[in-house]
Amino acid sequence: MGPCVQYAVMFLGSVIGAGFASGREVVSFFSVYGSHSWGLILLTAATTTALCCLCLRRAGTTGACRWCAIYPGRRSRCLAEGSVLLLQAFMGGSMLSAGGHIAALCLPLHGAYVLGVAATIVLALALGHADLRPMTYLSSLLTVCFVLAVLAVLVFDRGERIAALPQSMALPTAAEGAFRAVAYAALNLAVSIGLVCRCGGSSCRVSCRCSVLFGFGLAGLLFVSNFLYLKHPELHGSTFPLVALLARFGKAGYLISLLMMYLAILTTLSAGLYALRTGLEAHLTRSASLLLTVLLPLAVSCAGFENMVDSWYAPVGLLCLGSVFVPLFAPGRKIS
Repeated sequence: MGPCVQYAVMFLGSVIGAGFASGREVVSFFSVYGSHSWGLILLTAATTTALCCLCLRRAGTTGACRWCAIYPGRRSRCLAEGSVLLLQAFMGGSMLSAGGHIAALCLPLHGAYVLGVAATIVLALALGHADLRPMTYLSSLLTVCFVLAVLAVLVFDRGERIAALPQSMALPTAAEGAFRAVAYAALNLAVSIGLVCRCGGSSCRVSCRCSVLFGFGLAGLLFVSNFLYLKHPELHGSTFPLVALLARFGKAGYLISLLMMYLAILTTLSAGLYALRTGLEAHLTRSASLLLTVLLPLAVSCAGFENMVDSWYAPVGLLCLGSVFVPLFAPGRKIS
């Protein structure tokens, strides 16, 4: 597997978090906009490609080994660090909450939720400390499983027709969808910024190819997912739409959907915790950074998975766009 494909698959795995794999993100950011969702997906893919290429090239030109060192000035670096650390705590809490819910669904134990949260954060920390190869393998497995699961549901849909879609959309609603699509891309790149910058230093050609492959892969996954959820508008209010669809295959389908979601949680959470830990290590000792990397997401996880996806993702994504990525357009200096 060449470096372009390896990096693209790894980045793709880092953004297929619990919200994406469950279908919650796809419904909330795209499917609810009906026929306009296709254009919003293209906007998200283009924004993702551009931001990924920007981060890769900035990490390469500055020679930064940590994401927090790619910013040109102290003020912009402090603003970006604060935003990313807040995001990682928020996103980590979301993933931990989803991991706890999955454990509660699988294990008939009192306290299964707590056990699932604890196991998830331990496994994610271990994966984030490893080299990039385990992350690449896990991301590849997750991507293949996700595509096969969606295709299986589509094949056995018994010819159901796509629900009636709105033919027009009011301008404020269309503008809202565009803002949310851009916010979704910025949110995902901010979550995986530590991993992306870790892969920086490649040539301009490799960085561009990797970013384009990443954007195409994300667009493909969003397209097939969106097609599925447009056919099933009755699931738009479900917390885990894909789980509900795969449950039609019996216990095996139900368990496969939960396993796939858990793999998605691990890949996204490990990328987020890596960025959180390395960002904190720029200011604190290694032990203090590790302690806060565990405690902050645990505290945020009390808010619950569904509330975070619907209410917090878009505003936090727009915050990251302005504070994390806009400063990267300013010229930077190579680190000696």
